[in-house]
Amino acid sequence: MSGPNQSSAPIARAIDLIRQGQWELAERTLGQVLLAQPREPSGLQLMGLVRANQGRNAEAETLYRRSLAILPRQPHVLSNLGRLLATTGRVDEGIATLRSAVRMDPNNVDAVLVLGQVQQGIGDLAFAENNLRAALKLAPDSLTAHLSLGALLSDDNRPAEGEAVLRRGLELKSPPAMRAALEHNLGVALKMQRKYPEALAQFDAALAKVPELPRAEANRASVLQHLGRQEEAVTALRRAIARDPMHLAAHQELNALLYRMGRDEEFLRSYDEAVDRTTKAAPLLTAKGGFLTRTERFEEAVECFERAAAAEPENPAAQNGLALALAALGRFEPAIAAHERSLVLKPGDVQTQVNLAGTLLRFGDAGRALKLTQGAIEKAPHDQAALAVHELALRLNSDARAETLADYERHVQIFDLEPPKGFADMAAFNVALSTYLDTLHGDAREHIDQTLRHGTQTLDPLFSGDNPLIAALRQPIEQAVGTYVSRMSGDEAHPLSSRRRDGFRFTGSWSSRLRDRGFHTN
Repeated sequence: MSGPNQSSAPIARAIDLIRQGQWELAERTLGQVLLAQPREPSGLQLMGLVRANQGRNAEAETLYRRSLAILPRQPHVLSNLGRLLATTGRVDEGIATLRSAVRMDPNNVDAVLVLGQVQQGIGDLAFAENNLRAALKLAPDSLTAHLSLGALLSDDNRPAEGEAVLRRGLELKSPPAMRAALEHNLGVALKMQRKYPEALAQFDAALAKVPELPRAEANRASVLQHLGRQEEAVTALRRAIARDPMHLAAHQELNALLYRMGRDEEFLRSYDEAVDRTTKAAPLLTAKGGFLTRTERFEEAVECFERAAAAEPENPAAQNGLALALAALGRFEPAIAAHERSLVLKPGDVQTQVNLAGTLLRFGDAGRALKLTQGAIEKAPHDQAALAVHELALRLNSDARAETLADYERHVQIFDLEPPKGFADMAAFNVALSTYLDTLHGDAREHIDQTLRHGTQTLDPLFSGDNPLIAALRQPIEQAVGTYVSRMSGDEAHPLSSRRRDGFRFTGSWSSRLRDRGFHTN
């Protein structure tokens, strides 16, 4: 049998080729190693990397496991296996494998980093942050750790912290693709802080290096909208869709913008053009159907969702969308059947259960609706839509729990705000405030994904700005909210009062302006 040192030179060459991205040469080199030594653990795990790069994931997993069976104490191989499992949908198994790698070698930067990235991907931000910071401590020059931690901090609504991490990453030497990714994530952090010109500069720099960078054009378009440069935003979004016809977020933003601009002849055209360019039309048709439903073009929406369901019969979103469009037309029996097909495809889905319950209430089957909403809130006790439809179901079943859940006398309170300093009364303040807010309403029409109709709504979160009138309004509102919270009962069994905490934060703040016959949808 060949000695272990006989494969060291080819293994080193294969590692070097992989680092250079020369996967085919690495594959040939490793094939020769494994032909001579089929149980060479390094050769097996490196071939696993090659197979993973080729998308041959089952083969990659087998190779990693064969390597570990021969030589169990290989934390780097466990790390690669954990990454593979997590990215192929076996997240829990992947996390367990990565944790084993970290326990085996707490100083294994790759294992700690990948574990943090996987946790970040499933929204486990606290654990992810701990691991990403640990990786950065182990490897202060790790570009990937800077990139991931910066993105996580923005995801956790801490963009100023994310900005600092990403700027440190940009101080390090990096290849163009990595630098572009850092610049993109920095642009996102700056955008969240309303530093729009700086954010735009970062997105432009990133796209100059990597024109096909995912989400960069869409994020750039968002910044252009905030800067009032809507035509440029339309161009940027169309460019993103031209590069990737399945870029659903770009389609969504483009058509929402075209609608607000009143450009009805172009509205939804991007979906039709993309459908002609792909064999995977169902997601595009489902998204278009959602727009048609929101604009009350229900017959067209039904046709669109039926096409989506025919193209992809296993798509629950197409069935659910079809059900909502049918219900809007008063065709309740086929709507209920479509909701039920969606639940078969995605059992226990809370949103579908709530949608079906709403349709059943309109159909007159309050008893079945109540069973559905009860199940939904057991799974998602704080889901606002589930709670709202549940209260309706309780009321229509003459169930006394409806009064306890709504309890308008306790939960609805009125606060008269004192006029800010420098104003004789609130009427005078409102005149000044209205004059300022008028300057922020630049759209021709409302945001279609909001409840307002026949009017406009501001784009930026008002409370995060520096206008003195908004600041003067925010203070008494904060006092009123603080008073309301202090009066809450603290009933741990109630879905509202059980969420009482010492502090609070605003998740949004905007101005709505209604025109003649303007209203909000139910």
